[in-house]
Amino acid sequence: MSKQSATQPRRSQRLKPSSHQTPQPPSPTPLTPQSITKDHSAQSPPISSPEETIHEDDLCSICHLLLHPPVATTCNHTLCQPCFAYWAETSLSQRPLQVVSIDDEPADFDASDLEAKCPMCRTLTTARLDIRREERLRAQYPRTWRELESEREREREGSERVQTLTVFVGNRHREVDAEGRVREDGASNRHEWTFFVKSSRDDIVEEVQILLHPTFRPSRVIRQRPPFEISRLGWGVFTLTAYIVLKAGYSWASSDAEDSPDGAAKGMLPLEWTLDFDGFGGKGSMGKFRLKVKHDREWEGEDQEGARDAAEWARTVRGYQRDGRYAEEEEEEEED
Repeated sequence: MSKQSATQPRRSQRLKPSSHQTPQPPSPTPLTPQSITKDHSAQSPPISSPEETIHEDDLCSICHLLLHPPVATTCNHTLCQPCFAYWAETSLSQRPLQVVSIDDEPADFDASDLEAKCPMCRTLTTARLDIRREERLRAQYPRTWRELESEREREREGSERVQTLTVFVGNRHREVDAEGRVREDGASNRHEWTFFVKSSRDDIVEEVQILLHPTFRPSRVIRQRPPFEISRLGWGVFTLTAYIVLKAGYSWASSDAEDSPDGAAKGMLPLEWTLDFDGFGGKGSMGKFRLKVKHDREWEGEDQEGARDAAEWARTVRGYQRDGRYAEEEEEEEED
């Protein structure tokens, strides 16, 4: 086992099936409109127009700027769309893990359509663009609207690098005939399970490294193409770790991400899952994660094709070195 890959992550997102008693994580710092205002205003400095006086009812309650564009919640509150999207995104990371049936399929999602508790009344809500109010504000405050439009456009250019995806980590399970598989201690290998990682964006996943319990040989398995899964026969449950490595040009937008073995910053995300033999009638279960990745725009142009190929080749070399094939070639050259 390579030293880099075998090293356990300092922090990883641990997934546990609903059939087990899951310890509650420490209570996160509660979100408040004031905290969102601080973060959001840091990115968007106040924009004022001395020729236009904005009525108090036309200001966003979070950032205190003109409602640009205005969105109305189902609980009848109005905010600017960037503030609500940021609030919803931040609230998402504080929700408990959703454990679902193994029959569910991963799908992309739009961060702007996330459901969240309203920052004003804490009611679970969604928001939609208030077109009529937008038309009125655009006509009533043309100068401020144009200034904000330019500012929002610059923000959108940066945010386009962030993409969303859904990742499922879990296991399928079934019991098999234990005859002839009884261990010396009386335990029987009667649980056939398949651990898997499913993503709505398999096209950007380079490989998945799976770390099993040390009693399995080999205890480290690498899957470089879908399906990213492994099947084994065993007698008990344990926790597996899966490192999801992204392709060149992509990185995880997560504080739990680590540098990949070939040096790509935040190119690898560790996820943990405890095997579940009881969930959903004994079929197993899986945890659902909504995650974000960043796409480096420098990799998009055709003029970067050479650099992209070089990065992919570096990963191929790493695979050869890991398997020992490079060492054999070097020995043959020395003999000649």
